[in-house]
Amino acid sequence: MSNDTFLREVNEEMRQERVRALWLRYGRMAVAAAVLLVVAVGAYVLYDRYRAGREAADGDRLIAAGSLAADGKTDEARSALETLVANGTGVYPVLARLRLAEMMQGEDPAGAVTRFDEVANDTRAPQDLRDMAAIRAAYILVDTGSLADVRARAERLTGDGEALRYPAREAVALAAWKAGDAGTARPLFAQLQDDLGTPQGIKRRAGLMLELIDATIAKPAEPAAAPAASAGDPEAETEAAAPPAATTPVVAPSAPAPAPTTPATEAPTAPATPAPSVETPAAPAPAVVEPAAPAAPASPANSAETPAAAPQTRP
Repeated sequence: MSNDTFLREVNEEMRQERVRALWLRYGRMAVAAAVLLVVAVGAYVLYDRYRAGREAADGDRLIAAGSLAADGKTDEARSALETLVANGTGVYPVLARLRLAEMMQGEDPAGAVTRFDEVANDTRAPQDLRDMAAIRAAYILVDTGSLADVRARAERLTGDGEALRYPAREAVALAAWKAGDAGTARPLFAQLQDDLGTPQGIKRRAGLMLELIDATIAKPAEPAAAPAASAGDPEAETEAAAPPAATTPVVAPSAPAPAPTTPATEAPTAPATPAPSVETPAAPAPAVVEPAAPAAPASPANSAETPAAAPQTRP
């Protein structure tokens, strides 16, 4: 046997001794750790299935409570929701609280706002549900609260990166319009109408509100109908208030048509002297023309209405 072979066998024996010593020292702990790992994984899987089953059951209970409320069984629906709040799992207790607040909205708006605020301020609830509760409270306060109340709940959600920025902007704009602050309301409504991501319902309402605001702003700017009359002249005030009457030209009535055998002549304007004699055209037999009696001077009112007396002729 060579020296190399002998050294190799000695090293192999020493390695085996070290492994044996490590196993005797840590083997049981390694086995226990492996067993614990398997048990932990199994327990987690079992718990996850159990929790999923309970959440599914809680979801069914929430749907059943909603059906009771839709059927008019308000008391039973509230009882079911209160039970779900007390012993529900996952997000269903928070959803039940939101549903209870919604049911109170018609009969007790202040109580509904209080319940929504409780959810919005609950740090254990999911953030998206907290934001939804704040928006719901803000919409109620548009009708029952002030602009400051609405802003305290919804203005933090109006940023471009917020998921609920569209309803938040609408709530603030409506509250501002109700408070008479058109300068705040109009830019928000215009932003909602111009944003391509705005939901169609909110965009349609924003367009209607813009038309209303523009019509309200333009109405006082119409020009006055007439200048103001002096305070000490009642007749001037009456004339200024009344619209100017349309002027109609006075046309004198036409003279009566003469006989068909006599050519028509225009009426003289206003003769003040006797009418001159007029001879008739020549006839086969000579005719004697007698001068007409002098016409009476015509008054200014009747000069245009009555023609001068026509001369009479005799054969």
